[in-house]
Amino acid sequence: MKVGLSIPISMSGEEKENYARDAKSIGVESIWVGDNPPVNNAFLDIGRLLKGTKQMQVWTGITSPFYYSTEVLFALSVWLYTNYPNRFGLGLGIGNPAIFKDEEISLKPFTNFKSSVANLLEIADIRRTQQKLDDFPPLAFGGLGNKMLNFAKEKADFLLLNSISEVDIIRALNLYKKDGKHTSSSVVPYGMMQIQSDKQQISKTMWNITKDIAKSCSTAILKEHGYSSKMISNIRELKWDPYSSVPKGEILKIVDDFGILGSLEDVLERMETIKKHQKSDSFDRIVLGWLYSENQWDSLKEIISLLK
Repeated sequence: MKVGLSIPISMSGEEKENYARDAKSIGVESIWVGDNPPVNNAFLDIGRLLKGTKQMQVWTGITSPFYYSTEVLFALSVWLYTNYPNRFGLGLGIGNPAIFKDEEISLKPFTNFKSSVANLLEIADIRRTQQKLDDFPPLAFGGLGNKMLNFAKEKADFLLLNSISEVDIIRALNLYKKDGKHTSSSVVPYGMMQIQSDKQQISKTMWNITKDIAKSCSTAILKEHGYSSKMISNIRELKWDPYSSVPKGEILKIVDDFGILGSLEDVLERMETIKKHQKSDSFDRIVLGWLYSENQWDSLKEIISLLK
């Protein structure tokens, strides 16, 4: 299985380069760079990482078509893919509604996302048919709901599934297997991972990312996860605040459901379950949002060795 890592946004440019090189040395094949402008601009990091590493693939993971004009997003993507052939990929998702300036986007994010993607692909098609330039990078859409899964199956090369839960992986794989034109290898499970023996010691980053994923799920999906009506109500009451403190109690189940939390042994056991589905359904890659800890590189290497 091909393993990718998302890179911590808080790192400096030099730290990100060192992180990517260390990741490559233990078998990581791709780096996914998050985007939350103006705090963090993925394309600046990606240019540096592509130049500073050899052979490793680098993706926006993810950016939003609402953060840039269509023309700028297209130009940046084509420039990187042309100058670093087969090493750059464009990962797109709806993004952070808190920074959208357009009220229409906030009201109908998915509809506007589809429209933005259509505009990008239209430009790519014009270049391909009129200029004979096939230089638009591979596409991945990040999401978890059935609408995004179906749209990714229709328009993208990959689905970056925003969950590493067995429930969601099975749902996505079954959806892709229903259509003979698409294969389950297009499904790329993505999940946050914190190697931590004490499950009460959850980082704010781990909590807030998995919390937002759970909160964005439909009631039907949360029921598939086995959550009670009371639990679903509690999830709905959580705030979107990206800096909220880690609570106590049953609500923390969502962290080790949509993500992976536990000792190295716990993580390896969870990976064995994922690998079981990989063998039967033939999906061939995964992306981990590892909660970086300098003294855990050996543990990460063991996890990657198991997956590969």
